[in-house]
Amino acid sequence: MRRPSGTGPPPAANNTVSDAASGRHSEPESGDSRSAVVAAPPWAARGLAEIVRSGALGGDVRHVVVGDDPVGPDDADGVQVLWRYHLTPARLGNAIDELPDLRWVHSDYVGVEDLPLEKLADRGVILSNGAGIAARPMAEWVVLAILSAAKALPRFVRQSDAGLWEVGKPLAELEGAVVLLLGLGAVGTLVAAMLEPFGVEVRACTRRPRANPPRGVTRMAVGDAWRQELGDADYVVCALPLTAETTDMLDATVFGAMKRGSFLVNVARGALVDDDALVAALESGRLGGAVLDAFRQEPVPPGHPLWGRPDVLALPHVTWSSSHTLDDFKWRFAAQLRRWLNGDVPGDLVDLDAGY
Repeated sequence: MRRPSGTGPPPAANNTVSDAASGRHSEPESGDSRSAVVAAPPWAARGLAEIVRSGALGGDVRHVVVGDDPVGPDDADGVQVLWRYHLTPARLGNAIDELPDLRWVHSDYVGVEDLPLEKLADRGVILSNGAGIAARPMAEWVVLAILSAAKALPRFVRQSDAGLWEVGKPLAELEGAVVLLLGLGAVGTLVAAMLEPFGVEVRACTRRPRANPPRGVTRMAVGDAWRQELGDADYVVCALPLTAETTDMLDATVFGAMKRGSFLVNVARGALVDDDALVAALESGRLGGAVLDAFRQEPVPPGHPLWGRPDVLALPHVTWSSSHTLDDFKWRFAAQLRRWLNGDVPGDLVDLDAGY
């Protein structure tokens, strides 16, 4: 049973930081450990105090505040750890310069494309992220999006609001449908498992071969082979990191190759999609619709061509949201910090060259 949000960490059987298959992570064990000096924003004070009170580290934490003003040399001396905890990319970049002894940065989010990766690499600073931390709510949203598309739920919501009784054309079933997962990280892995009971054929795209496909995946597409799967897919789910190689990955050529009437679900990053090409594909009927949780500009500005379309459900970058997520940020960092203090390398390290 999941512990109630806001409580201290229960005893754990191990010190695993993340579990890509479940989207959950174990919390740190209690025990003796050295004290830590952590640079973090002022609003991290409560979370750090809770970590200390829980006994997760077996010691104290000295909090060096990363606020609006630069961190002074006296405070910065000896700080090896920086917890992002919602710092803006710009402030985090400046803090890296202000902390000469810095060796490790932990960012709570999965995406790191907005962070100064080259600077970290040049300084020899490692970066860990929140891999899988919001996998479950995001995967649930993907399943909901696919079901909503199959059952034309947005249309019926609009009709209900307007008091209209219109049956319309026959609705789809999920059994036998083909879902193409672009990305098979924690989110994609959970999506495949959740779709298995519906009888969906899940084809997953990965950059490198895998010996054993995870539960629910019926076919793997490695490298550029995913392009050959587009013509069969009823639903294309985008769950990829944003890198130089994946920017504008879904362009006019991709939309032109997709099955007519298929749906796009994007819970990753807006810049993965060429917006003009997406609108053109919707206008032409090549795409039956799209559920989008990420956009190039957020909030999406008034007058944007994706607003107000009956075939588009635009979400305010909310698929990560859960009553547990913010609490999980804290205990994920606690588990990582315990590893660090025990002389172990933190888990979920980002490949600074690859960008994820």
